[in-house]
This record gives sequence, structure tokens and C-alpha cells, in this order.
Amino acid sequence: MDNVKKNLLEEGEATAMIVGFIIGTSILALPNGVVQDAKQDGWISVLVGGLYPFYIALLAIYYAKKHPNQDILALSNIYLGRILGTICNVLFMVEFGIFTVAAIVSLSNIFRVYATYFLTPIKIFIPTILLAIYLSDKGIKILGRINKISLYTIIILAVALSSTVKSGNYLNLFPIFGSGVKNILSGSTESALAYGGMEAIYLIYPYLKDKNKVKKISLKALSITMAIYIWVTFVCIYVLGYKVTSIALWPVLLVTEGVNIPILNSFRFLYLFLWSIVMFKIIANEQYAFVYILSDVLKIKDKSKLYWFIFPIALYLCLEIKNEVQRRAIIGYLAPKIVLFNIAYISIIAILIFLKDKSKK
Repeated sequence: MDNVKKNLLEEGEATAMIVGFIIGTSILALPNGVVQDAKQDGWISVLVGGLYPFYIALLAIYYAKKHPNQDILALSNIYLGRILGTICNVLFMVEFGIFTVAAIVSLSNIFRVYATYFLTPIKIFIPTILLAIYLSDKGIKILGRINKISLYTIIILAVALSSTVKSGNYLNLFPIFGSGVKNILSGSTESALAYGGMEAIYLIYPYLKDKNKVKKISLKALSITMAIYIWVTFVCIYVLGYKVTSIALWPVLLVTEGVNIPILNSFRFLYLFLWSIVMFKIIANEQYAFVYILSDVLKIKDKSKLYWFIFPIALYLCLEIKNEVQRRAIIGYLAPKIVLFNIAYISIIAILIFLKDKSKK
């Protein structure tokens, strides 16, 4: 029992872990996606897009209230039946597999453009996957601590962008709502996809030391994530303007050129180095969630064997994605379908929990 308690997550670790499942490489490209339709109102689209993870968080609070010690995998089998529940769990698992591969390829593309252009993709893929496996295999408690360090790094990097504001122009933000409500809502769809990962809370809440804090933890994590997303998008539009932001693959990195530190020749390299902590963290998180669900589906307790089983598969899939444009096209095609499935899957179980609870009363 003492060993079980030692592996439970503290409030800060759980909060950081939820943020860590959402914020990764996608934040560097988020402003580019939302300004395609919303233009100067892209930061508003990011705010509106937060309604999706907010809905996910509210249902997670309800799940934890009714079944504090059972994750969504167990509840799926209980309320949907063994066969249908297992199928839904496998589909839920696929999300984390897709995001794992997407994050690895994104990390490789960014580093090959801005830092290690002399390395081939496979020379980045192999050590990245191996490091993620090593971190994931350490368990949820160690991952919680790594995510806590990563959260501090994310906040520091976001705050560092404030030094570039002096080179921006407030006219880049006007007219507010000038792009129209329709375009803002269209941009919010893009930002909603960037909030993918909030669903991991349904795997995490049974491991909280104090399960009465699920509401506080989930809403706090969401608030931090939304604040960072909105701020980063706002800065990119303010400094670059929506036209430049719309053609830059990673506009956040373009903004870092405006940060001047006397003792550094290039702040971008320091920014990338620190950001690599965040990128490795989210890959480890996604891999952990994927293997966690896979071990539950296959009823395999020794997760270490599964990590090495998925290594060649992950490497093969990464090599199949040739460039950043192709990666974004694949994610752009699959992510909306993942979001719709998650909404349906999580909502149906919540309704069934409600109906069963009501029938008992």
C-alpha cells in the first residue's frame, strides 16, 4: 500500500502533466494555423477554441466524482460492454499513437531547419524515440516530476517573448473582430485541435493523491494552457502581423529573433535548446498513454516489453512522413476526426453514468 501511495500524483505534478499532454511542438505553429482564417483576430480564435478542452474537463470532473478509482478504460468496458468498450479503447489509444509520431517528426523538422541541418531524419528519430521510451518506462510519478520541470520551462519561454513586444505594432491587432465571426469560429476549429491531449486526464485522475482536487487541477491546467496559447498567438500577430505569421511555418521561432541578450549571439538556439525539454516531454507523455492503454487492452502487465515492440513501428511511421507540409496535412485530416470521436465517446459514457445513477436513485 505504501508503494501505491508513493506513485500517486501530487496536485502540482498532475496539473503540470495535463498541461504537458497539451503543449508541445504544436504551439510553435499554432499562430500560423489560426490566422489563416481569423487573421488579426487569431488570438480570439484561440480563446474560443478553449471551449473544447473546457467541455472535456467538465466531464472529467463528473467521471471522477462518480468513479474516482476507475479510469475511462474500465468505465468503457462497464458501460459499453466488453467488445464495444475494447474497440472504443483501441480507437482512443490511436490518438496518442498519432500524436507521438507527429511530435517526433515535428521535432526533427524543426531541428533540421534551425539547428542540426547536417543530420538525417533517422539520426534524430532513433535517439528521440529511445529517450522517450526511457522516460516513459520510469512510470507516471517520474513523468509527473518531469512535466513539472517542463511547465516552468514553458512559462519562462512564454514570458521571454514579452521582450519582443517593443518591436511590434498595435495596428497589427486592428480592427478587432474585423475578420468576422464566421472566420473567427473557423480559426477556433484549428485552435481546438491544438488543445488535443486534454483527454489524458481520464487516464490520470485515478492516480491523484487527493481525488477531491480533480476540479481544481483540471481547470487550473486548462487556464494555464489557454493563457500561454493566447499570449504566444497574440505576440506573433502583434510583432509580425497576420500576413507574415500566415506564411511562417513556425512563427514563434521567427519572433525570437527580436530577443536580444548581450552575452548571446543568437537567442533562438537557447530557445530551441530549452524547448527541446518540452518536446521530449510530450513525446514521452504520449508514448506512456499509448502503452498504458495497449497494456490494458492486451492484459500485459510488463509494459517494458511493449515499449520495445512499438519502437520499430514508431520509427517506420516517422520515416514515412517526408516533410513538415505532409505532416501537417496528415494531422489536419485526422485531428478533426479524433476530436469528434472523443466528444462522442466521452459524452456517451457520461450519459450512461448519469442514467445508471438516476435509475439507482
